[in-house]
Formats: sequence, structure tokens, C-alpha cells
Amino acid sequence: MCNKTIAQKYFYGYGMMSVLTKNGKLRKRFLPAIYFDSSVLIEYWMTEDMEMSKTEVDELLKKNELPHLPVVRNILRSETKINKVVEIRKKLLFGKVKVTPIVTPLSLLELIEWHAEASFKQIASEASGVVFIQKRSKKQIGDYLKKALKLAELEAKEQKGKRRCESTGLEILMSETRLNRSFAECHGLQGLLQVDIVNFHLPINKVWQESSAYAYLQLGIADIMHILLAQQLGCQYIASFDSDFARVKDIISEETKISVLTSPEEILAIL
Repeated sequence: MCNKTIAQKYFYGYGMMSVLTKNGKLRKRFLPAIYFDSSVLIEYWMTEDMEMSKTEVDELLKKNELPHLPVVRNILRSETKINKVVEIRKKLLFGKVKVTPIVTPLSLLELIEWHAEASFKQIASEASGVVFIQKRSKKQIGDYLKKALKLAELEAKEQKGKRRCESTGLEILMSETRLNRSFAECHGLQGLLQVDIVNFHLPINKVWQESSAYAYLQLGIADIMHILLAQQLGCQYIASFDSDFARVKDIISEETKISVLTSPEEILAIL
């Protein structure tokens, strides 16, 4: 079993209704809280294992490794933003924090979508060449994934009841492109508290009043929903690396009284 933060231990021990009130608000023991949108969640996910020291990582990867890969890894390590997100991960996993990091089903769905596309592209680049797959659109990747899923379902029916010692190519492809919940919670999602959305309402009057400003300022529907869900939960902060949030952060704060954090440094400052 994976190690969990205090908030996660409470959740897993007593259930979601102990985290939320009947109205869908976070209970006081989990406040103040910071809402991670998908852009922050994905960056956080990508830094898994980077909380390990450089020496530990190099020791794990250097066996049978091509000589250019350590060079690329060192280049990536030099990026300030990645290093700061790693600091956030270390703080949430090993340090004491003053706020509860929250992710909702919306962020998780966007993570699942991103992971499937990114993983398939990585595998496809090894199979057919990077240029070919880079030119494929998100919808085309979706078509490939649908074909793979159908083939995997057909294979599972054909193999039902048969003994096998090794996984098939389709089974490996599915495991690489589809997120397993228990694995995700013990790895990329570790340190974060997943919460349900309960009793969320979006009345017509709200759309025509404060929420209309977000649409008018060209925020996408997913971004608007992240703001509304952070409001619903009673979060004091919302974190996003999306440039649209940075552009309208003053409007969001004015309408919701939620502080908008748009950089790893700002997130670290409140943790």
C-alpha cells in the first residue's frame, strides 16, 4: 500500500462524506484548500519520481541506457518550472503543509485524456517514427485508441479461460495507455486529495450573471467549470498554469474571492 498524506488517510478511513458536508462543501478540517486544475495536475503527475535525488534516478536508469538519454534528462532538469513543481511534490509528500491540495473528477478526466494521448504517441513514435505520429490530430489519436480498444476486447473474449504466461501486445498497450486507479493513487496522484462533486447546481441566473463574464473573456468551458467547482467546494485558492487564468485572475478573484495562483512559486508560497 502506498504512503498517504494526513488528508488522504482520513478520506480512505472514513469515506467521502467525512470530507464533504451534505451541501458539498469541504469540512473545516480540510480548509484552507487549494484546487488544482488539470494543467497543474498534469505537471504534478509528470514529476513523479523526480522527488528522488539525481543520483538515485541515474542509478535506476543507467543500465542499458543509450548515451544521449542522460544528456536529455539533464537538459530537462535545468527547466526552472519543472524543478519548482518537483518542490511542490516534495512538500506535499514529505513536508507539513498549511493547505489541502484538492482534485476533482473534472481534473481527473482531463488527466486520463492527456495520459492516453501522450502514452500512445510515445509508443507510436517508437513503432513508426516521430514525424508520422506528431502530425496526427487528437481526433485521429482517438480513432487509433478506439481500434486498439476494440481489438483488445475481441482478444479478451477469444482468450477467456485459456492459460497464458505472458501478456499479449494488446494487453501491454492497454496497460500503458489506460490509467489504473490504484496504481495512479499510489504514484502520480500521491499527496493529493480527490473529492466528489456533490449537490452542484448551475442555475440559469448564475450563467447570465457572474459566470457570463468568464465566457465573454474567452475562457473555455472546462476552465469555467474548474472555477465554479472550486467555489462549490469552498476552496480559498485555485491553481492553474493555463495562461487564460493569468489573463483574468483579477476578474476571478473579484467575482469569487478565490485567490488565483498561476505559477509554481505562488503555490509554494501558500503551502
